Amino acid sequence: MAVADSRIRQLLQPVVEALGCELWGVDLQTGAKTKLLRIYIDKDNDLVGIEDCERVSRQASSILDVEDAINGEYILEVSSPGMDRPLYEIGQYEKYVG
Repeated sequence: MAVADSRIRQLLQPVVEALGCELWGVDLQTGAKTKLLRIYIDKDNDLVGIEDCERVSRQASSILDVEDAINGEYILEVSSPGMDRPLYEIGQYEKYVG
């Protein structure tokens, strides 16, 4: 995990959890002209809905702007990790073994 991803994760984890979701992963891609921040959220016993993504997006955007966590402009995407979910931490691998 890159340093920027780690800092963003630390900033957003408490907020995402307060909204009833799990911060599954953070992926910051920087291109020549644009930056794309993807935030993946999940729920233990429920499906992630568009309302969840909207709430997390609003709160995450505010925190990232106040903390100036990403230099310059960026595109923010919030979604469920889906069926072909990327795995970011050891615990996630252990959860899906087999």
